[in-house]
Amino acid sequence: MFSIVKSVKAMKGATRRTLTVGAVAAGIAATSALGASPASAETWHYGSITWYNPSVGVGACGEWHGDNELVAAVSPQMYGSYPNPNNSPVCGKYVIVYAAGGKAVWAKIVDRCANCAAYDVDLSPAAFGVLADLGVGRFSTYWADYI
Repeated sequence: MFSIVKSVKAMKGATRRTLTVGAVAAGIAATSALGASPASAETWHYGSITWYNPSVGVGACGEWHGDNELVAAVSPQMYGSYPNPNNSPVCGKYVIVYAAGGKAVWAKIVDRCANCAAYDVDLSPAAFGVLADLGVGRFSTYWADYI
């Protein structure tokens, strides 16, 4: 499966940070192999993956989540700006993040990552731990947002 992600990576243009329909098709094939597939891929992105502790308080979507849950926070650009941040349309959607060795994890969007760049994702320790040791702290890879 990681070879699919590598082929998707080869499709990335020098200045483009969001992938196109071909990448989405490759990603859907890869996620089908995982046996889990929320509706359909919206967009593929390339960015830094970090981790945070969602258990420190209520997230921007208005819910409390534990560090052992598979949850994520996305950048302010992805989250959007709303008078009531609980109303962001990304709340409750999912991301799938890929890592070396064919590892992948689904995580539910429950928060906004204030210090993230446009295509970065902050994962709970449980979600990040599926992909890499927490001591790694940060790595760059492809991920997709799903309905």
